[in-house]
Amino acid sequence: MTPRSPIVAALLSLLLPGLGQLYNGDRAKGIAMLCMALGIGVTVAVSHSVWSAILMGVLYIAVLIPASQDAYRVARGSAPSFAGERMWYVVWMLLCVGPFALPLLWQSRRFSTRGKVLWTIAVILIALVSILAVNAIGHLLDGLSPRHPLPE
Repeated sequence: MTPRSPIVAALLSLLLPGLGQLYNGDRAKGIAMLCMALGIGVTVAVSHSVWSAILMGVLYIAVLIPASQDAYRVARGSAPSFAGERMWYVVWMLLCVGPFALPLLWQSRRFSTRGKVLWTIAVILIALVSILAVNAIGHLLDGLSPRHPLPE
């Protein structure tokens, strides 16, 4: 593999999580991160709530910063910041971005097939409940604050 610029890799992942990983040649991780970013973007687009957008923005930063650090480290030749081999990170991403982190789960060798199936089912159920909760909380907070809806 040709050497990659750590700065370019980090900047690409700052632009959109997953782009730096794709630049580094790590397709599975790059696609997983792009899916996470897409999921956050879709949630913001369909929520039409200022507070939901703010909550999802915080979550986006929780994906953006580690993605950029990982892209930089891998391009530099260091061990990745995170991988499917770090069980805690996989679980954290599953809980934060739900089904959009499932590729990360399924590429991990730390989970058994049964564990992967159970986590997949649990994450889908948690995601459905979480989306409903974030939208409800966002609309509730919007109702408590002056009217400034997001443009449609």
